[in-house]
Amino acid sequence: MKSPLKNQFARTPEGQKTPKMLEVEQRLGRTLEEDFREYHIEKGWGQQRIASRWGVRKNLVFCSNPRTRNRCWVEMLNLPVRRAKDQSDPPAPGADHRIKCEVCEEYGEHFDGAHWISAAAGGGTQRFNILRLCPNCHRKLDRGDPTTTERAKEALLFRETTRILETGRDSKAKQKELVKVCEAIVTRKVT
Repeated sequence: MKSPLKNQFARTPEGQKTPKMLEVEQRLGRTLEEDFREYHIEKGWGQQRIASRWGVRKNLVFCSNPRTRNRCWVEMLNLPVRRAKDQSDPPAPGADHRIKCEVCEEYGEHFDGAHWISAAAGGGTQRFNILRLCPNCHRKLDRGDPTTTERAKEALLFRETTRILETGRDSKAKQKELVKVCEAIVTRKVT
């Protein structure tokens, strides 16, 4: 006699939706594929926003776990991957399009969007508050490593002042924005 729990943990066959997927589809009044394409791919909604719309955890929708062999809904439904706009453009001849950490300048594939001023301390998602860091530098910044903090400050100041000075706005507007950004970067980081 088969154990009744064995079927409860059976892997969902390819092309078949789980009961939770069907429940979400019924609530939305459309298929997950249609909703995903419209909101995530076309309108650019983030992973958390899609998961909230569907009323499930973000990891259930987007993160498979090869160790436990759990598949996410994106994988199960073979949903398209949203690519950054610049990835679809062909690279310029001789250009190096690899990404590097803004602190240690090591090249890699996986980077974190690290907050200069944490959200808990009042930091937002403005461009001058987010750094592209490797996981090691992100961890060091969060722990207050003095060398990493100083390098991060330099990278932010250089990046943002260059961006502001290269814009086509009048010098008075540039001056105001430059002061605002520099104050936010220099005076607000507490280690």
